[in-house]
Amino acid sequence: MSLVLDIVFVADVRFEGGTSTALATEIIAAARAGLRTGLLAVKGPLLGLPFPMHPDLRRLIDHGFTERIDPDMPVRAGMVQIHHPTIIENRPDRRIAITCDVLLIVLHHPLYDAAKRRQYDLERVVRHAQEAFGRQPVLAPVSSVVRHSLTWTLPPDTSVLEEDWPNLIDTDDWPRRPDHPVGSPIVIGRHSRPDPLKWPSREEVGQVYPVDGKRYRIRILGAGDYLAAKYGTVPHNWDMLPFAWEGIADFLATLDFYVYFHDPAWSEAFGRTILEALAVGLVVILPPHFEPLFGEAAVYTVSAHVERVINRFIDDPALFREQGERARKFVETQHGASLYSGRIARVMALLAETPVHDEAPVRPVPPLPMRNVLFMSSNGIGVGHVAQQLAIAKRLPLRLKPVFATMSYSMRAAVEAGYQAHFLPHHRILDATPDDWNDALAEEVFELIAHLNPAVFAYDATAVFEGVTRALEMFPGLFKVWVRRPLWRESHAVFLQFADCFDAIVEPGELAEDFDHGPTEAFRKEVLLVPPVLHLDPAERMRREDARAALDIPEDALVVAVQLGSGANFDMTGVRRRLIAEVLRHPQTLVLEIRSPIAAEAETAETLGERHRLVSLFPSFRYSRAFDAAISAAGYNAFHEQVLGGIPTLFVPNEADEMDLQVKRARWAELTGHGWLLRRDFDLSLAPRHIERLLDPAERATIAKRCAAIAWENGATEIARYLEDHARLVRTDRDVTRP
Repeated sequence: MSLVLDIVFVADVRFEGGTSTALATEIIAAARAGLRTGLLAVKGPLLGLPFPMHPDLRRLIDHGFTERIDPDMPVRAGMVQIHHPTIIENRPDRRIAITCDVLLIVLHHPLYDAAKRRQYDLERVVRHAQEAFGRQPVLAPVSSVVRHSLTWTLPPDTSVLEEDWPNLIDTDDWPRRPDHPVGSPIVIGRHSRPDPLKWPSREEVGQVYPVDGKRYRIRILGAGDYLAAKYGTVPHNWDMLPFAWEGIADFLATLDFYVYFHDPAWSEAFGRTILEALAVGLVVILPPHFEPLFGEAAVYTVSAHVERVINRFIDDPALFREQGERARKFVETQHGASLYSGRIARVMALLAETPVHDEAPVRPVPPLPMRNVLFMSSNGIGVGHVAQQLAIAKRLPLRLKPVFATMSYSMRAAVEAGYQAHFLPHHRILDATPDDWNDALAEEVFELIAHLNPAVFAYDATAVFEGVTRALEMFPGLFKVWVRRPLWRESHAVFLQFADCFDAIVEPGELAEDFDHGPTEAFRKEVLLVPPVLHLDPAERMRREDARAALDIPEDALVVAVQLGSGANFDMTGVRRRLIAEVLRHPQTLVLEIRSPIAAEAETAETLGERHRLVSLFPSFRYSRAFDAAISAAGYNAFHEQVLGGIPTLFVPNEADEMDLQVKRARWAELTGHGWLLRRDFDLSLAPRHIERLLDPAERATIAKRCAAIAWENGATEIARYLEDHARLVRTDRDVTRP
């Protein structure tokens, strides 16, 4: 049974700028007009970095304004709109089960730029759109600039809409700038996505954005290092704010004038950011070539005369106010979102043979097809990699099925959580040579992928093995993600060469990020950074009284949890005994030693007295409200659980050569008042002093208060959404006709 929709939007939902915001406005306008729509996500060739879905589009899916479309879903649509020609310049890597009456390619970019360089192959775009959707497309330029860039000879049987398809804007979301006189200094501003071509040449920039700091402040939303690279130095009167998706209307309200000039080599297809500035009623100053787009809503001049224009409006407050009103009125009458339904009706009346509503009644939306997500992790010495993947897996939607493949004995945690899991023994366990083992590993991973046919492959490890990369090469269409944590040692840098084997690299956040100057630091701009990842949110923990009851702990006991890892690669025996003994010297204390789930002989391990208990808990964080303090290693998971859970903790880092730099995490905690640091080989003589501080109620309260003040959201949710979005997209980021 086909899903019947009025419109299917086909778009690269990762675009940061005007294409995505314009699309979001159209989706909302369509919903308000009673049209049923769907959104098919495409991974196009323009964005190579791991950009997430634009948050405006994500919210529209979450709130039901449009339906997420899986490429395999049979869909019957009245109209399909392909937003941006470049996303169909390559053939889709899979067959799309969508048919339609009208196929539009919305041209958000000129065919030729200002330097007469061709920006895309229009013939390929048209041919691939026709092949994908079974209907000859009609071109819909977003502006006269795009229309005039089209060649006189269009691809065969291709037509162009007589009316443009300009951006729309909901003025309710863009409140009028407060009516007040221009202050001192005069605030000139602009916003755009970070791109040096969006800025004027070095020769013009000082005229467009005057450097006189006593008279002018230049406010920039979308600044970055690229500006210093373009201009050499950045003027002292520039207020530089990073690019943001939200708060733009508030930013614009702080300006007196909006001045937008760009590089001579750039050709602006429309100028969504300009439209937003007009919508709030700013006096907008532009170069003359924008006049066909915005008419009397803006003011036009050459760069050398920008100050002269500004002075004219400052000298005449009435003119200043009238120009702002003119700008706002232009947006309401020419680009208001309420115009959308009329536009759709005209196009469908002109092009459609049969309206889609006449073909079938409205039916419920069928469930999305089930897809597998294959999580793979290396061996590790604990449960860290698997726990992090469990954190992501539990946050995936129901129609995405997590499957685990791991080299770690902590696979048991995935099995106990109810997931299908496969064990891939490491060569050290098998006593095999690395070459032989990689050959076998490549075959095993290949068979797993071929059998499961996952939509996404998510790899969590520092080390990347040749057997894994050889198997992945055989599945070029599979979306491959490498989740790698920070604080690498220099000895791990060799694994950076495998970054190109993955489509995206995700780096979970690190509270001690200022201490991370390892080999991954130079590549941080090339990865998707998310907040720190926890298996459980702190709010998911058991109540203190329930956790103590479950663990049979007296309410008046002073409980210190000890969790120093499996000891597989860094002997903690001596420091463990010393610290536990120091805690037990205090009569009200109870030591709850949490053994690693993969530690051998946990039941027969030595205890140091009646108030020393050994327990196996996973995840131990669920019970952590029962603890008054902790002694813990500083692995990624344990460290962030202790700090974000507000547990006063003495950190004893595992400093084995193959581990990440745990000592830097613990040093951050010590220096910032979020915990204490004790190093096994240097600080053991200080154990009594550290335990005194750990058990002091005032000291613990101070640490807990500092930890509670950390603003945080679980990065596992963001990673899960990233995997979800990429599990149901069409790829056109490569030419599938080439090897």
